[in-house]
Amino acid sequence: MDTSGRRAKLLRRLGLLLGAVCLGYAGVLGLAFMGWGTSLTPSSLLPFADGAGGGAAGPDAGREPGGTLPSTGPRASAAPGTSAAAR
Repeated sequence: MDTSGRRAKLLRRLGLLLGAVCLGYAGVLGLAFMGWGTSLTPSSLLPFADGAGGGAAGPDAGREPGGTLPSTGPRASAAPGTSAAAR
């Protein structure tokens, strides 16, 4: 049993602090929904959206714009089913 009331005072202060943090977060969230803050578009958040990235990463890293792999020499143009030794 807490006869001095210290525990109740501590819990009350922690509750007020948590309430102030939640109220501040709700205010920031409301301002964001109204359009205040930074004017970032979702496409500007992507690191290499404009194609000037330089580094090749991802599943389509070595592909040309048409979706095909670039040719690497005379063997790349051989018909399917023929080997390099048969030519």
